[in-house]
Amino acid sequence: MFDHLTEMMLRSYYVAENTVGRFYDDKQALFSAYAKIFLLGEDEAARLFSLTRREEVGAIFSEQEYHRHLRMKQYLAMNARTSSSDPAVEDIIDLKGSAFTTALNYHLMNEAMEVKSVVCENIALAAENGVIAALTTLGILQLEGIVFGKDEAGLTKIRSAADWNSEEGLLAALYYDPSNREQYLERLNSCMARVGHGMAFERVKEIYGSFSAGKYDSYKLLEKAFRQGLIKREVYNKQYARLVYSKLLCERDKEALVLLPNKELFADACALPLKLGAAPADFCAEPLADIRPDHAEERERVIKALGNTDLCTVPSYRPLCFVSGSRYMLDLYASVIAECFPGRHVEPIEVSDLVEYDFEPTKNNIFVRSCDEDAFNIYLLGFEGEIADRAFDTVKNFLQSDKRSKFRLNHPGVSLDLSAVLPICFADGENANKLQPYCDIIRIADLTVREKTALLKRILAEKRRLYGIETLTLGEGVAEKLTAHGIDNIDRICDAAIREHRTRELVLTQELMRPYLKGVGARRTYGFGGSIHDDHE
Repeated sequence: MFDHLTEMMLRSYYVAENTVGRFYDDKQALFSAYAKIFLLGEDEAARLFSLTRREEVGAIFSEQEYHRHLRMKQYLAMNARTSSSDPAVEDIIDLKGSAFTTALNYHLMNEAMEVKSVVCENIALAAENGVIAALTTLGILQLEGIVFGKDEAGLTKIRSAADWNSEEGLLAALYYDPSNREQYLERLNSCMARVGHGMAFERVKEIYGSFSAGKYDSYKLLEKAFRQGLIKREVYNKQYARLVYSKLLCERDKEALVLLPNKELFADACALPLKLGAAPADFCAEPLADIRPDHAEERERVIKALGNTDLCTVPSYRPLCFVSGSRYMLDLYASVIAECFPGRHVEPIEVSDLVEYDFEPTKNNIFVRSCDEDAFNIYLLGFEGEIADRAFDTVKNFLQSDKRSKFRLNHPGVSLDLSAVLPICFADGENANKLQPYCDIIRIADLTVREKTALLKRILAEKRRLYGIETLTLGEGVAEKLTAHGIDNIDRICDAAIREHRTRELVLTQELMRPYLKGVGARRTYGFGGSIHDDHE
């Protein structure tokens, strides 16, 4: 009697009404919310709502009553009699009855329960377990603020249902999530064509417009998995969805993982970073303002170079490489640049520390395990001192966007597209020469005495926080003696003196500092990657 969209609407509406309707008096608002999602016109929605208010429909308040109704119809038919109800009302009763069955079968409700908190908890638990009917119902109720508090988290539930080829979920996603409308339209077209409801999709297309066919293959892969019984159409599986919709895997690799029943490989694949945050369109240049106040030209070059980091996925992109003979300055630039990208995942990696384990073509690979799949990733790669050929060559390959985009793993046998990871290098002069064919080099100029004085204040503030000292000051003439040394030695001298004479209030006098100033030599220092290196300053 009803068309496909109307049947879906009534069935979905009654799942909500049967479960939480008793706790919500404005049935018109609930009905209208579903009518908009399923594209019913105002006049048709008003006509249908009046039918749902009929006494015969209201008498069906449980699955038991629906079964009693069916037995009465069967009895009348056996006696060559028919029901006096409007055929449209009979269809609505049947849809309401099937909604009771759905709600009970998937534990959205229990007919014996009358407590609102228990009913809401049941629906939430079913949604958490991936039941598609619960995801769409709870998602709509949260987005509309009906029974449940108004909550944008409902959109995540709607998207999950849509990702599982649910027609109801896709229609709700089209209504609530216009940013992804084209892919929802293509998927809904495929879903409706599969079950012979192409005319219903024409109505959808009238409202939401056209789309470019053939761009999204995830629908087909899910349908294959449904047909083979590997996953259930009625229950969303987050792990399968992560694989199917991953933009880091090619379609061939996805199909092999999803359709071949190898649970070990599937589990290993699910442990991979299967999505990555997009490169930032801009960055915050403010942290760079005070790093080199006398070097405006150098600072502007750094700002301009960082402004192109959104191009890191382009094959011709050349990563930045900061070069200095001072480890302190490389560490300083690394920490400041990390501040320029707030909210991003920044991972320091000292290349000379890498061992064979770090190069394994598995999920344990240094470049894979360092990824945060929910963020834009920045790898700060330190190149200092002697670096093994294997480590240098491996990292060199990672610096090239076209090779990052085809990052091959042997277990599981897939290629990951890691081109969205932004590598930034920090190197001494010798390693910078080797990196020059692959990077844009930015050489950090030597420090002036004025800059050393400014950085000395920064060093003392860092040590004060590090060692829990309330006040830390320099005695007369100490600053002049310290700034006669290179910045790496200044950091080392201050650190040694403060550690050995640590008190709540510490003054670094000339007498206290004399042994440390005399003892300056080639020692080993900690870099930003956490390793120890010889200082050749």
